[in-house]
Amino acid sequence: MVFNKIYNLYSPAKINFYLKVIKKLLNGYHEIESFVSQINIIDHIKISEVKTNKTTVKFIGKFSQSINNSSNSITRIIYFLKKQYPSLKNKNFRVIVYKHIPAGSGLGGGSSNAMTIFKFLKKKFNLKVTKKNLFNICNFIGSDSRIFIDKYPKFVYGIGDKVSVIKKKIKLNLLLIYPNKPNLTVNIYKSNKVYSCIGNNLSAKKKINKNIFNLFDFNNDLLDAAKKSNPAMRELINFLGKQKICDRVQMSGSGSCCYVICRSKKNLLKCEKLVKTKYRSYWTAVTKTIT
Repeated sequence: MVFNKIYNLYSPAKINFYLKVIKKLLNGYHEIESFVSQINIIDHIKISEVKTNKTTVKFIGKFSQSINNSSNSITRIIYFLKKQYPSLKNKNFRVIVYKHIPAGSGLGGGSSNAMTIFKFLKKKFNLKVTKKNLFNICNFIGSDSRIFIDKYPKFVYGIGDKVSVIKKKIKLNLLLIYPNKPNLTVNIYKSNKVYSCIGNNLSAKKKINKNIFNLFDFNNDLLDAAKKSNPAMRELINFLGKQKICDRVQMSGSGSCCYVICRSKKNLLKCEKLVKTKYRSYWTAVTKTIT
């Protein structure tokens, strides 16, 4: 096997600061509204072109066990692009992913991995991507893939296929807690019974632009369904809610990763210590937003 240059790529996680479920659509999808930012929990990806007739992807690390090396978001996007672009048809790659983002956590790791690979191949092989191509690629990867097109925080609408970029620096420290049991997005949406009226998007933007802590006025409509589905997450949320040092306790996306925001970094570290003492096996990480 002959290897070309190895490229190091960095694939960030995301956090949903709030999520409104507006209605269920006839096609089975749901109309939503959310505000999302990338955070500096990052999967490290190494990719190189190989002189073989097959692309291989290998996941390494604590959160790699549940991921299929043969069928995953990276293999799917590579083979999709090979069909779309003749210049990639005979190209194959060796990809190693050092997985730091928990799978099934609501942090968007799979979509981020695929979008990171797409952006690399687009630049490396000078792929001509029209707006229509990009729309189809994002739909193929998944509804939350548009979050990772660039680094900016975004309001997300529709079924996740519409975004409004906010070119504003969002500086927040967060504590992430993953209770070691993933949530299946399809099941959480299926069992959800909480729906919001369509909000005034302009008002939400104005509130958040004025003061980032106005995010605390918005909740995640999927939380009740997730708590019923995942007792470990329910207990964790209830425990965190009783800690007076926590200014914000919420779940990202469809979960099961929960997050805490404290206005004081000292309180955030104190909260992490409390969680580690009570739930020793749970994964925790103090992180911050990327803008």
